[in-house]
Amino acid sequence: MRVRLALLGILSLAFFISGCYLDKENDENAPQVGIIKVNILPDATNVIPDSLSVEIKKSSGEIVKSYSKTSEIPSSGVSLPIGDYDISVIPTNKKKPLFDRPLYQGSSTTTVSYNSTNSVNINLKQSNFCVGINYSDKFKAEATNYSTIITDAQGALAYTSTETRLGFFAAGPITITTTYTDSKGVKQTIVRSIAASDPSIAPASKLIAIIKLPNEDVAGDLTGYYQNASGKTGIELKKALSTIITTGYIAKTYNDLWEAYKIGDIRKDGTGAIWDIYSDIPSGKAPYLYQPGQDQCGSYSGEGSCYNREHTIPKSWFNDEMPMYSDYLHILPTDGYVNGRRSNYPYGEVGTATWTSKNGSKLGSAKSTLGYSGTVFEPIEAYKGDIARIYFYFVTRYADKLKAYDNTGKTEEVFNANDYGLDKWVVTMMLRWSKNDPVSQKEIERNNKAEAFQKNRNPYVDHPEFLEMIWGSTSTLAPSKAAGVKYIYITAK
Repeated sequence: MRVRLALLGILSLAFFISGCYLDKENDENAPQVGIIKVNILPDATNVIPDSLSVEIKKSSGEIVKSYSKTSEIPSSGVSLPIGDYDISVIPTNKKKPLFDRPLYQGSSTTTVSYNSTNSVNINLKQSNFCVGINYSDKFKAEATNYSTIITDAQGALAYTSTETRLGFFAAGPITITTTYTDSKGVKQTIVRSIAASDPSIAPASKLIAIIKLPNEDVAGDLTGYYQNASGKTGIELKKALSTIITTGYIAKTYNDLWEAYKIGDIRKDGTGAIWDIYSDIPSGKAPYLYQPGQDQCGSYSGEGSCYNREHTIPKSWFNDEMPMYSDYLHILPTDGYVNGRRSNYPYGEVGTATWTSKNGSKLGSAKSTLGYSGTVFEPIEAYKGDIARIYFYFVTRYADKLKAYDNTGKTEEVFNANDYGLDKWVVTMMLRWSKNDPVSQKEIERNNKAEAFQKNRNPYVDHPEFLEMIWGSTSTLAPSKAAGVKYIYITAK
C-alpha cells in the first residue's frame, strides 16, 4: 500500500513539472503585444475629425492598421506586437481645391512594449494654404463683369465678384486669372502665376490678392500722408497708421463740433440740412430734416425734435476723457431721440427688435449667431460700412488707451487689450459691414473736412484695403497665426 501511494506521488509530481514546462513553452510562443492610445490634437477649432484617416506602419514601412476616419479608432486603444511604429494622420480629401476647407495632418513615432499601454499625441498642423480675392474700390467703380479663377494641378476655384470666402489649395504652383470689362467696354484678362517655391503659398499661409487699377497707391508704395506706412502689413501697418493719424492731431472742444457739422455733414440734395444717418432714407424721403445751427438739442420728446452729437463709441466707454470726447471722426450729428434710444449699447445685428426708428434703425437683442448675447443697436445697411470704418479708426487712433477700457460691462465685450483692439465678434461683423457697404462720397468729403478741422484722417476711408491687411488674419478660417498673412497686388490693364 505504501509503495502504491509513493508511486502515485511520484507520478503527480511528474505531471506537475510537465505542466509547468508546457505553460512556460506556451508563454514563450504567445504573441508579445502592447497597447497604444492615439490622441489627435488639432491646432484649430475648425478641424473635422472624420475628414482624417489614420495609418499605423512598422518601421519597415508595412501598414499594420488603417482607419478611414478617426472615430473608428478603438477608445480602449490599438493592440500591436512589440516594436517600433510610425503613426500618420492624413486628410481624406488630399488635393481638390475647395472653399473654406483647411486640411490638417500630423505624424508621430512610438515604441510598443510588452503588456503596457502607451499614449501617443499627434499634433495636427495645417497642410494646405488659402487664397482670398479682393478688388479695390476704384477697380469696382470702373470695371464691370469681373471675376477670378485660381487653378492648380488638381483643379480650379471660381471667385465671383461678391465672393468673400477663402479658397484652399494643396500645393503650388497656382495661376490667378481675372477677367473684367473695362470703363471703355473692352473685355480684359490679366494673369498672375505664383511658383510652388514662393513663401506666400507655403503650408498654413494665407494670401490675399488685391486687384487694382494702375494709378492706385498701395501699402507697398504709399506716398504723401501715408508714406510712413509703405511696405507694412498686419499689426506693423496698424502701428504705423496710429502714429500717422496721431502726429499733428489738434484736439478741439466739444462745442467746436457744432461748427464742424455745418461744413462736413450737409446733405447733397439741395436742402442744406444736416446729414443724419439715423433718419436718412437713401432710396426715399427723410421723415424729418434739421437745419444746421438751428435745431440743436436741447431736450427732445421724440424723433424729429432736434439733433445732437452721437459718440459712435459711447463716451461712457472711455469715461468722457479727452481727446476721444471731442474727436470729430467718430462723433456724428444724429437725431437726439434715436441717439438716446441707442444709449451706450454696442452696434450689432438684431435678432428680435424692441424698437425701430423711422428710417429702420433697430434696437433689440442680438441675433443668436452674432457672438454677443446682449442688447445691440443696428443702423440701416447704407451706413454700416461708415460705422465699421469709424470703429477701426478709433482702435487705431487710441490703441494705447484700450487696455484701460477693456475691463467691465459693454467695453469688455467690444474692446480688446490685444494689438487688434476689438473682440473677435466685432472684427468679424465690422469687416463684413465694411465689405457690404463700400466707402461713399459722403465719407470721403467728411474725411477731407476732418483733416482741415483737426489735422488727421481716417485711413480706412482712404484705403479700405488696409482693413483686410490688418484684421483679415483674425477671421474664423484664418490658418495658423504663425504663418501670417501676405498680400500681392495685381494691376489691371
